[in-house]
Amino acid sequence: MKRDLYDILGVSKTADADTIKKAYRKLARASHPDVNPGDAQAEERFKRVSAAFDVLSNPKKRKLYDEFGYDGLREGFDAQRARAYRQAGGRRGARATGFEGGATFEDIFGSMFGGGGAGFGQGFGMPMKGRDLSAKVVLSFMESLKGKELEFSVNGKPLKVRVPGGVTDGERLKLKGKGGEAPRTQRGTGEPGDLYLELSVRPHERLRREGLHLYLEVPITMAEALLGASIAVPTPWGKYTVKVPAGVNAGARLRLKGQGVHRGKEKGNFYAVLQIQSPDRIDASVRKAAQTLAKAYKKGVRADLRL
Repeated sequence: MKRDLYDILGVSKTADADTIKKAYRKLARASHPDVNPGDAQAEERFKRVSAAFDVLSNPKKRKLYDEFGYDGLREGFDAQRARAYRQAGGRRGARATGFEGGATFEDIFGSMFGGGGAGFGQGFGMPMKGRDLSAKVVLSFMESLKGKELEFSVNGKPLKVRVPGGVTDGERLKLKGKGGEAPRTQRGTGEPGDLYLELSVRPHERLRREGLHLYLEVPITMAEALLGASIAVPTPWGKYTVKVPAGVNAGARLRLKGQGVHRGKEKGNFYAVLQIQSPDRIDASVRKAAQTLAKAYKKGVRADLRL
């Protein structure tokens, strides 16, 4: 446990500036390395005395120390927010040991400095990591497949980020070092926090995705189903011609290899799911053709339908 700064200088907490200065000069002379060459303990005492004087001779630092103890001396410490936390708890906090009846400074520093690696437990003056930030990004279905470049600002600084193609709804992307800036401490500045992009993908009115595969219902005529045909099918990567085999049934899937979701080096497939459409006009000639077709079935198509 760290010693109280007033105790280090041997003065009371109500000591004025002159008393503090005199006490410091006396102790500094007695423990100065030049007076005690090779004495490691004296050198350590000199460091402690100098650090204590640095705080107590500065009105602003002394005020923060009196109210919050060593915690108030941290670079980036937000006294106003700390007071708000204390008031929200409904109790008056102790000066050096934290807040009474609940959160201590160790507990609340995660909220004040970003949590998760803010570096509180690293010791007084150690570098602390900046606050992690998050942002929700809404993408269209096609943007999720092909990727999109985003432009926004973090802490007032413009940032360009490209969301890679193939991302999924609910996915979380981590951008290392793009979050909040790290506060400065006596031992330097820590690493900036990270930025997390929470992705939300709007559904497509026609395309369906399953893993890396894409499915599209493609209408064909009854004649195409009976006689076979070559038809154009749109995919996210362009139009492709596929062959419909003669006598195909509704629901048959025609595969376009590698034309599904592209994610890194992986490529899914694209499936055209055939849906046979009835004619728009049904007249006598169509009925006659249908009657002729009916005779072509050797048995009822539902003969084997059972549950």
